Amino acid sequence: MTIGEIAVVRTGLVTVREKKKISSSQTCEYRVLNLKCIADEGYINKKHIEIDEYPVGLKDDYLTSMGDIIVRLSAPYTAVLIDQQDLCGIVVPSHFAIIRVDSRYAIPEYIFWSLRRDKNRITMMQNSSGSTAFGTISSGLIASLPITLLPLHEQQIIGDLLRLSEREQELINKLAEEKKTYNTMLLNQIYDNMKRGNIQ
Repeated sequence: MTIGEIAVVRTGLVTVREKKKISSSQTCEYRVLNLKCIADEGYINKKHIEIDEYPVGLKDDYLTSMGDIIVRLSAPYTAVLIDQQDLCGIVVPSHFAIIRVDSRYAIPEYIFWSLRRDKNRITMMQNSSGSTAFGTISSGLIASLPITLLPLHEQQIIGDLLRLSEREQELINKLAEEKKTYNTMLLNQIYDNMKRGNIQ
């Protein structure tokens, strides 16, 4: 079985084409994904989401919704899962594939986990066009990736474990960042004190 048999896989919106319609249409501000938004660790960095104008009434097909999996179509082919309400309704441009899972067969977390497995990452790298560092893949390649379907309750176990693992990693990264900031501040303070001769 392939991912394309249990999910709709499509390429994101060709934004340049939509921009050309602006002069003859009413416009609306949308939040828009870009490559900077996709952290290598597999989450969306909300600070980098852009705001742009597009014609009113973009198709829901190209706006994020709960349970969507977004895959970067250029190296390193990072996948992210839309699992928070405030990440819904964002325009997905054509540098990404959008995967919408059929809930009769699979849960999004299970497909997300499968996409991040080494064998699928290697397949994407081996089938990219262009150089290794900048090679691109198609949404068709993602749809063709094989997947072994487990019963839904077993998929849920993997999904729950994945969520716990992701949450733990997020907390570790946050702690490391805070520790780095603290250490930098501490070293600067010690240096300033030394300059003033306050430390023997």
